[in-house]
Amino acid sequence: MHMLSAPRPSGSRPIATFDLTGRCPLRCAHCYFYAAPVPGPDLDEASFLSRLRSVRDAYGIRSAFWVGGEPLVRLNLLRRAMALFPRNAVATSGTLPIPADLGAGLLVSIDGPRQFHDALRGPGAFDRVIRHVAVLPPRSFALSTVLTSSTVDAVEALPGLVAETGAIGVLAGFHVGPPGDPLRLDGALRDDALARLHRVITEHPGVVLNPIASLEFFRARPAIDEMPCIYRDRAIAFDVQLAPKQPCTFGPRADCAACGCPVMALHAARGADQGASEELLRTLFPRREVLDA
Repeated sequence: MHMLSAPRPSGSRPIATFDLTGRCPLRCAHCYFYAAPVPGPDLDEASFLSRLRSVRDAYGIRSAFWVGGEPLVRLNLLRRAMALFPRNAVATSGTLPIPADLGAGLLVSIDGPRQFHDALRGPGAFDRVIRHVAVLPPRSFALSTVLTSSTVDAVEALPGLVAETGAIGVLAGFHVGPPGDPLRLDGALRDDALARLHRVITEHPGVVLNPIASLEFFRARPAIDEMPCIYRDRAIAFDVQLAPKQPCTFGPRADCAACGCPVMALHAARGADQGASEELLRTLFPRREVLDA
């Protein structure tokens, strides 16, 4: 397994991902979070916010990506935490009701039509997502699809899912797991998945949000030195205790040579795609006008 070096204890890291909570209503088959022991109980709100201000100031964090567990489990804390940063995005399973006024970029996980989604997340999970996004304003959120060996056949269904949900499109990534994980797409399987995404981009413009230049970073690389990962020098991840995670938000299951993180790929492609990745990042991480000190 290829690992990045540990981040510096101080210095500028303008981008961060935060595990807001160790709680989630689901136990998805492809979830990295529960593949390793959760490092401790959730902090109470006052402790979390106090530590959050400290790490924000120590690293110069400007953009925050809120993950879990399921961040909407702690909605009040999420709102207070986001107020500390100029840019925010939230990733949710869509299992809980989704407020329309979060004031952040919103990524709602969906793995394909009902049979694909429920096979990974449990019976009824798909219908809950559809019910909860139905009350959101059209094009106020993106779908987040993680491709696995059991869901790759759902790629051709992405245009229908975008139309059904009213999303702005789909941000696609690949399952991050250790070598040998049966849900991983490696080698020819990953190349086939990328070819399918390319066809959807050609035949249904606007459905897949990933610019083509960023998709190329999903091809397996033989050496970690070839991976232009933002976690080397610009980003940092924190667990539920607000301790740094290694090597990134995916923790010890990350195999960096076969990375599938779309946010990493978007940052890596900046400057190589006529600004398409930069524009999408601004959409996913909208600027907040008023901040809490």
